[in-house]
Amino acid sequence: MENKVNWRLGKILDDRYKIESVVGIGGMAVVYKAYDQQEDRPVAVKVLRDDVAMDAESRRQFRKEYEAVAKLSHPNIRAVYDVVVSGDTEYIVMEYVDGINLKQYLKKQARLPWREVLDLSIQIARALGHAHSRGIIHLDVKPQNIMLPRDGAVKIADFGIAQIDEGAEDGSSDEAVGSIHYISPEQAKGEAVDARSDIYSLGVVMYEMLTGELPYNGETAEQIVVQHYSVIPPAPSETDPSIPPELEAATLRAMEPDPADRYATAEEMLSELEACAENLQTEPAPEPEQAMDQEQEPLPEPEMEMEQQPLPEPIPAPAVVEAAAELAPEAPAGAVPSRILRDEIRVVRKNVPRISHAGELSREGYARRRARANSISMLLGFALVTVFALGLFAFVWRYWLKDIFQEAERVEVPSLVGLNIDDVTENESISSVYDLEILYRSDPNFHMGIIMEQDPPAGSSRMVVSDGIDLTLTVSSGLQMERLPYDLVNSPFTEAQVELEAMGMEVVIARQESDSITENYVISTNPAPGQPVVSGSTVTIYVSAGPSAAYTSVPNVVGQTKAAALLSLQRAGLICTENEITYANSAAEMTGLVLSQNYAEGTSVVSGTQVYLTIGSGPTQTEQSAVSSGAVAPPPADG
Repeated sequence: MENKVNWRLGKILDDRYKIESVVGIGGMAVVYKAYDQQEDRPVAVKVLRDDVAMDAESRRQFRKEYEAVAKLSHPNIRAVYDVVVSGDTEYIVMEYVDGINLKQYLKKQARLPWREVLDLSIQIARALGHAHSRGIIHLDVKPQNIMLPRDGAVKIADFGIAQIDEGAEDGSSDEAVGSIHYISPEQAKGEAVDARSDIYSLGVVMYEMLTGELPYNGETAEQIVVQHYSVIPPAPSETDPSIPPELEAATLRAMEPDPADRYATAEEMLSELEACAENLQTEPAPEPEQAMDQEQEPLPEPEMEMEQQPLPEPIPAPAVVEAAAELAPEAPAGAVPSRILRDEIRVVRKNVPRISHAGELSREGYARRRARANSISMLLGFALVTVFALGLFAFVWRYWLKDIFQEAERVEVPSLVGLNIDDVTENESISSVYDLEILYRSDPNFHMGIIMEQDPPAGSSRMVVSDGIDLTLTVSSGLQMERLPYDLVNSPFTEAQVELEAMGMEVVIARQESDSITENYVISTNPAPGQPVVSGSTVTIYVSAGPSAAYTSVPNVVGQTKAAALLSLQRAGLICTENEITYANSAAEMTGLVLSQNYAEGTSVVSGTQVYLTIGSGPTQTEQSAVSSGAVAPPPADG
């Protein structure tokens, strides 16, 4: 497949778009990263795949996509810059989004904070409202089609199965299109769809963002579809009680199985989400830098929880009060002099007691106390050095010497196959011993999140190491929808088998005769190319066995001579040589005549089939002697 898409790398389309790398490969098209030399910017170029470019239905579907996106212009929808039809090549030039999709983001984050969910949902609802106002229904709203640029707004992409509502059709279909986990019940049943179908899918996306789980799961695609209109999923608040009731109610209303119970329009849903955001808005405490930049009223002093008596102010001497009154006559009576006045005024008090020397040490007492202090200091220093040495030894023993003097500890790897990956990662007895590497793979035989394989296997003995024992777990990623490639037909069946198995499909080979398809090349597949199938499903490849063989009817040669019988078989296109002839005793009159043939008269067989004959060799000698002596009556003559 790579060789079929990489040949454009380095080429320049229409002297303008230089192809740089492959971004993605879909059922009908290839998306390249390119450089627009005229506008001096990176772009994404979506080109119809060569192997389906001549298929009329594929071209119609591709044109339907760019007819849809050409009507849209919104900051939350991936922009389309140009649509080019150059000879047999058709391609769409789109905005290049440098980032990841929401599905990839959810795999990293598990579930998102409700504020982030609310913000993303508002942007998605705005995009859908714009598309619906232009008569475009997306029909495949899912995290994989929601792009999260590194430096911009959310972008909805991939209008590949969008419906253009021109008022001429009722929107019904004989096929269910969309992604099985996010598809609306009316889509799954092939009934009429409208803007509310996109609202349902958005509700499922919101549910997954809030809880980190899909609301509907099952062992088969059919089970999942039935759950969409027969099962009520757990409320998101059961996973995260902090989710506001208004946001939870909006999510569950969007997911109502009956379209009449959902929001009538994306604008109605958007209005409710914005009102929810406004009602739940709380201003966080400003950062210190922000607080300094804002002019604020001084905060009041906190009130004391208990009433306390104030400490008594020192009463200044009368001279101080009088001096203060002279220096500051405007000050109110009874005011305490300022600090400056206190420094300038000296108050002389009478009858002050003499200073006592009762607490002073003698020279000998001071020497004894100093010697005692030195001894204590030495003891304290020795104790600190000892503690430091013990700590250093403990550190060296734990990280270097312990493994040298102690026998390595070994553990037996437990059996984890069949357990839920969340239960395993949250188990401290496992996470503390093992360094887990988690791989995901689609397998319809396992529920999402169930461990399918482990390496090393259960029962293996491994040595405990500080970094953890390496343990690789292969986990089911749940059912996924894939589109069968269009290039399978009229290709060597071995290549088709390898490609389908790489997609996770179970392949069955069935051979059919064909006058138009070369032997060992693919005649068709079931499901047909381009059809959405569940990853891990069985795909039957019908392989040409070569041109159909010619058939002929076997003639009746019993009773004919050998020569006559061989001539009759040869004229019928059948083969009979001496190797296919056996001889058996028979009546005298059947000598040399055909007694039996392995195919009955009128049997239809392939031309060139070998026919086996039995020819009479006459009676035995005993039988012949008995006839001659009259002991046995001769058979009656014919006629």
